[in-house]
Amino acid sequence: MNNTLDYEKFKFYLQQDFLYVVDCTRALLIIAAKFNDVEIMNKLICVAVGTFATRDYYSKHFADCGLSDSHKKSRSCSAFTNFFVRIAYHNSVAEGLAASYPCFCIYQIVVCHIVKSKTTADNKYQKWIDLFSSDEANTMIDDVTSIMNNLYKKSNNDERKNMLGFFRDGLQLEMEFWNEVYYKAGSNL
Repeated sequence: MNNTLDYEKFKFYLQQDFLYVVDCTRALLIIAAKFNDVEIMNKLICVAVGTFATRDYYSKHFADCGLSDSHKKSRSCSAFTNFFVRIAYHNSVAEGLAASYPCFCIYQIVVCHIVKSKTTADNKYQKWIDLFSSDEANTMIDDVTSIMNNLYKKSNNDERKNMLGFFRDGLQLEMEFWNEVYYKAGSNL
């Protein structure tokens, strides 16, 4: 990241992500509650707690962004969160996790690319990069990936097909979220 991203777009992203993590946490806790395996339940609860803690980190390090629960979710943020919370409630744990998994793996891929491409000195986005490139963040994402892979291996063909479909749909919604944030930030959504 070379500091060329319009800060208004970043602020809009943070405001939306601030709202997003509430529903992501909710979905993870729903999925965790459905698990019979206490070790996996514990890992998902830890991921949910870490996800929710993002809000405190944002509030502390990006106080100038006006983060609040009173902001309205954008169309794409609402679509994505409604999608994965609905799947978490009404489908299997494997399908529920597959629906929200795109967010985890996209963040890891994007942040890994940013870190490898070296950032500029005095980068105004460095605190965001630090958060999502931290060992804690990578461990959380690696835990979700491991759980996801094990669920896929244990699933029958029908559930695998559903998992892939929910992952694909979640990925599409994740991309729509990023597209909306980048191209429509500051406009009247």
